[in-house]
Amino acid sequence: MILEGAADSAQAELPGIGTDALLDRAINRIFDVADRASSGIGAEEAVLDAALPLGRRVIKHLSELSDVLASSGTDVTLSWETKATARRASFSSESAERCRSALRAAQVEDSNARLEGTVVGGSKVRGVIEIEVEGSGVVVIRTLKEDVTALVAAYAERHVVADVHVLTARSPGGREHRSYALLDLSLQENADE
Repeated sequence: MILEGAADSAQAELPGIGTDALLDRAINRIFDVADRASSGIGAEEAVLDAALPLGRRVIKHLSELSDVLASSGTDVTLSWETKATARRASFSSESAERCRSALRAAQVEDSNARLEGTVVGGSKVRGVIEIEVEGSGVVVIRTLKEDVTALVAAYAERHVVADVHVLTARSPGGREHRSYALLDLSLQENADE
C-alpha cells in the first residue's frame, strides 16, 4: 500500500501544521504506537501514553486497526520515508494484541480543568508548555507549535491560570494517563510580584 500526501500548496492552507506535512505527522504517530506496542514489559502503558494525546476518535481507530492485525495473525513491517523522515517498525500479531488490549480496556474520559502554577518552560518542537503546579509537579500542556515561543516569553516564571481540556485514560491496572490541551492562559490574579 502506498500513501501520498496532498501537494505542498494544499498543505499550506491547513491551519496549525507549520512546516510539517500533515500526513507525515499522522503516520509518525502510528509508528510511535507500533513501536511502543512492541516494547515488551510495560507495553500496554506505553501504548496508552502514545495514543492518549491523539484523542478518543483516534484511539478507537487504532483499536480497530490493531484488532484486524491481531485477528489475522499477520506480522506487518511498516516503513515510511519522506524528505524529512525515514522510519521502519515491525508490528507482530502479538504486539497488535497488546495494543488492542490496552486501547479497548482503557476507560477514556474528557473534562475541562483549571490549573494554577508557574510557567517553567516549553518546547516549540513538541508543541508544549510546562507549568509547575504545587502538589502535582510539572504538567506538560499541548498547544499550537507556533504559539509556544510567545507564551513562554510572556509568562515565563510568572504565576498563571491555565484552562485546559483533559483527556484521561484509566488502564485496567489502575494507572491513569492524562493529556492536557491548552484552552486559555492568563496571569493569576493576586499573584505575588
